[in-house]
Amino acid sequence: MAEALYRKYRPQVFDEVVGQNAIERTLRNAIDQDKVSHAYLFCGPRGTGKTTTARLLAKALLCENGPTSTPDGTCEDCELIAAGEHPDVYELDAASRTGVENVREEIIGRVQFAPTRGKRKIYIIDEVHMLSTAAFNALLKTLEEPPSHVVFILCTTDPQKVPETIHSRCQRFDFRRIAHEAIVSRLGAVCMAEGVEFEGEALDLVAHRAEGGMRNALTALEQLIAYEGGKVTLEGAESLLGSIASSDMVRILQAIGTRDAVACFTWVDDFLETGSDLAQFVRDLAERVRDLYVLSLAGESVSLEINEETRQELVSVLPLFGADRLTFLMGVLGDTIADLKTSTNPRLSFEIALTRMIRPQTDLSLEALAARIEALEASQAAMPVHAIPEKAVPTQRAAADAGLSVEKKMTAIKQDIKSDAAASDSTAVTFAVGVKEEQGAPQAIAVTSEDSGQPAAAPSGTPVKQGAYDLTNPAALQRFWQAALALIKKEKAAYHVLLLNTKLTYDAQTASLTIGFPAESEFAFKAFQKPEASSVVEKAIAQAYSAPLAFSYMQLPKETSRGAASPASQTVAGPVAAPVRADSAIHNDSAVAKMVSSENPVQNASMDSAGSMNSPAYEEVSAFDDDVVPLDAYEEWSPNPAREEDVVSQQVGESEDSSQKELSDLKDALSLFGDGVMIEQWN
Repeated sequence: MAEALYRKYRPQVFDEVVGQNAIERTLRNAIDQDKVSHAYLFCGPRGTGKTTTARLLAKALLCENGPTSTPDGTCEDCELIAAGEHPDVYELDAASRTGVENVREEIIGRVQFAPTRGKRKIYIIDEVHMLSTAAFNALLKTLEEPPSHVVFILCTTDPQKVPETIHSRCQRFDFRRIAHEAIVSRLGAVCMAEGVEFEGEALDLVAHRAEGGMRNALTALEQLIAYEGGKVTLEGAESLLGSIASSDMVRILQAIGTRDAVACFTWVDDFLETGSDLAQFVRDLAERVRDLYVLSLAGESVSLEINEETRQELVSVLPLFGADRLTFLMGVLGDTIADLKTSTNPRLSFEIALTRMIRPQTDLSLEALAARIEALEASQAAMPVHAIPEKAVPTQRAAADAGLSVEKKMTAIKQDIKSDAAASDSTAVTFAVGVKEEQGAPQAIAVTSEDSGQPAAAPSGTPVKQGAYDLTNPAALQRFWQAALALIKKEKAAYHVLLLNTKLTYDAQTASLTIGFPAESEFAFKAFQKPEASSVVEKAIAQAYSAPLAFSYMQLPKETSRGAASPASQTVAGPVAAPVRADSAIHNDSAVAKMVSSENPVQNASMDSAGSMNSPAYEEVSAFDDDVVPLDAYEEWSPNPAREEDVVSQQVGESEDSSQKELSDLKDALSLFGDGVMIEQWN
C-alpha cells in the first residue's frame, strides 16, 4: 500500500518546517543553550505542524550526536523516532484516553523510571484538551515537578479548554496557519518530486481550500493526482473540489450587482444541475464578496489571496457595489452559511438569501434599509440638474416666506406657553375639595379659565404636554393609578389605605381626573379635603404621570343590593367632577353631599325598618377589579362594610400587627378631623 503524501513528505529536520520560523528558532536556541524546558504546550489549527515539531524536538534531544539543534536523522534513535518505535518517546492520544486511570497508568506510574536508550524520556500528548478534569488534576503535580529526565510536549487545537494551571506550568507556542504562497510552493515541490505535471492555478485552488493546513493541502493534492491520472489541472481541481469557474462567479456577482432577479435564478438552476455543493459555493461567494469589500476600501493594489486574473475580474464588477451594500451582502451570506447547515431545503434557503440581496425592500433589517438609502442616493446623483425658470422664483420665495411666517408664529406660541407656565407657577389656583376659606387655598393642579370652573382648554394647534400614560386607555389609566397609589403608600401609608376602594375616571375634554369615593366612605372623602392630604395626592399624581394633572374628588352614590347601581348613580357616567375655582369651593360638609345629589331615594330605600344600613350582597373588591364577588369572600377583612368606622378600625388593627409606622400614619390621618374617629382605642 502506498504511503500517504503527508506522511511521506513530513519534515525530518527543523529546516523543512514550513511557516513556523519563530517557533523553530526558539526551540533551536533553547537546545543549543541547554535551556530546554520540562513542559511545552503547542497550540494551533490542524495541519500546521504541532506533532511534527514535537517529534523533531524529541529527535534533537535523543539523537546520538545530541542534544543538538540539527539532528542527522540517520542514527538509530532518529530512525526509531521517525518510525514511531522509540522506547523513550511516548505518544499518547488524549482523545481516546481521557480518564484519570489512563493518566495514572501510562504517565504517573512510569515517569519515575529511567530512560531505556537515551538520556531523556519524551511524553507527547496529542489533543490534550480532551482530558477530563480529574485527569488534568492527576497530571498537575507530575507536570509541575517532573523528574529531571522527563520532557512533556502537550499538543492541542483548542487551548481554551486546557486549565490555566496547566498553561502556567508550560511554555506555550502558538502555531499559525501556513501562508498561501508557502503552501503553493510546497505543493509544487512535492509534484516535482513525484514527477507530476501541474498547473499553477490548480495548486492555487488546492492551497486556498486547505485554509492554512499543510496536511489538508497534501491530502487534496494526492486525491487530485489520482483523479487526473498523474497530472494536476485547474479543470480537474474545480470539478473534484466542487468549486466553480472564475467566470461563473463573475456572472452571479454581476447579476446581484445589477439586481437582475431573472439572471440570478437562472444561474441557480444551471448550477444545481451540475450536482455541485451549494454550501461550498455560498462559502466561495462570501469570500469573493469579502475580496470586493477589501478592494472598495483599500484600493485595487491591496494584497489578496487570489491570482491576477481573478483580481481583474473582481475589479470589473466593483463599480456595481458600494461599501455599505457589500457589508449587507456579507451579513446575508453569513446567515445563509449558518442556515444551510440545518436546512431541509438548501435551494430555498439560498434563493431567499438571493432575494434579500437583490431586493432589499423585502428585508426590514437596518442593513437592508441602508442599502435602499444608498440606491436612492445613487439614483438622485445620476439625475440631471435643471435650471430653475425665472417665473418660478417669486412663487418659491413666497412659499419660503409663508413657511418662515408659520415658523415665527409657532415660535411665538411656544413663548406664550412658557410664559403661561411661569405665571401658573406663581398663581395659586384651587381644585374642588371642600376646604374652608380661613385654611387657605391649596396650590393648584388644574389650570382653570377665567369664565368658568372648567380647566382651560389648550390653544388650537398647540400640542398639549403628554405624560407617561395614555389616560384615555382604560388599561393605561389603571396602571397609572396603581403607580400613583404606590407613591402615596410610600409617602403616607394611611392615605393609601383610605384610597383603596376609590374609582378613578378621566375626562379627555377637560384633561382632568376624578377620584370617586364610595358612598359609605364619607370619612375618607372628608379626610382628603385637608390640604396636607391633598398635597400628597397631588405630588403622587404629578410624579406618576411625569407632568402636572388636574384632579378633583367626589363621593359616589350608593348602590342597591346585588351590586346593581341605583338610578341616581347611573346618571353619572364614569363619575366626573370638574375642578372648581376658589370662589366656588365648598365650605361645609353638607355641601359635599350636594355635589352628587341633594336627595337620593334609592339610598333611603336601602335602609331597613330599624333604620340600619343593609350590607349589599355583592361588593367590588377594588377600584381596578370590575368583577363582582360574593361578600363572604372577603368578610374576614370587613365584618360590616356599611359602617365606615368598622372598616377603618379593621384596617388600623391589621396595620398595628404589621407595622408601627403604618399605625402612626393612620392616627395622623384620623387626627385630621380634630377629635377623630376611634382614636380612643389606641390611647
